[in-house]
Amino acid sequence: MRITKAAAMAAIPIALATPAAADDYVQFSTGIDYSSGDYGDTVDTDMLAVPFSVKVQRGNFDVKLTLPYVDVTGPEGVIPGDGGVRGPGNGNGNGGGGTADPVVSSRSGLGDAVLSATYSMPIGESTWFDTTGKVKFPTASEAKFLGTGTTDFTLQGELLHAFGPLSASVRGGRRFNGSSDVYPLEDVWQAGGGLYLASGNSTFGLDYDWREGSLATSPDRSEITGSLTQKLNDRLRLQGYAYTGLADGSPDIGAGAQVLYRIGG
Repeated sequence: MRITKAAAMAAIPIALATPAAADDYVQFSTGIDYSSGDYGDTVDTDMLAVPFSVKVQRGNFDVKLTLPYVDVTGPEGVIPGDGGVRGPGNGNGNGGGGTADPVVSSRSGLGDAVLSATYSMPIGESTWFDTTGKVKFPTASEAKFLGTGTTDFTLQGELLHAFGPLSASVRGGRRFNGSSDVYPLEDVWQAGGGLYLASGNSTFGLDYDWREGSLATSPDRSEITGSLTQKLNDRLRLQGYAYTGLADGSPDIGAGAQVLYRIGG
């Protein structure tokens, strides 16, 4: 299962319009994320995720660990968090396991843990290039179709420039998926970009993300996300967001909120 949307949204720049050396801090975050989509099937799959994250920032380098709890209701065999990847269940559609009437089940448990590290290199007064490496550990239950049971690696680069209060970014990378007899996953490309407007203690974001399907039968992911991050004080931030999918590999709709608490900085 991919990192939850709530955990991913925590990486959105906050008031990035003023370039400066990053402060050292430790940040804890949690929230809730709901999504629903058919992933090319005949029946919708709903997912509720509650991610828990801790991030340590030291200068221009940070390390982050995220572990979500997920609850999924939908056709057996469909793993919604990874773009609708299907296992040997009853899901129809692109991964098709099979029957005219897929068996719908509810399952819950820990999702996959994701450890990431990012180095942000300034290449001008208002420009940065971030290099990020991620490892997805298979802590989610493969038997419950909460994860693929594989260890996956991602390497991504992102270029970001601030135009006064407005910041823009473009990113791209490669995800190196593990593979098994049940899930013959392929390595995939991913790309995206975003616009972020800082106004006082608020940051408005608009992001686009795309990724190839991880199986030959899996559709691509393609989705747009709008967000608002509010800095309440030096320690506390609140964030809300909503997103919609443009391809079968993404949920049709989704929304979430999270709280970020920072020590230091």
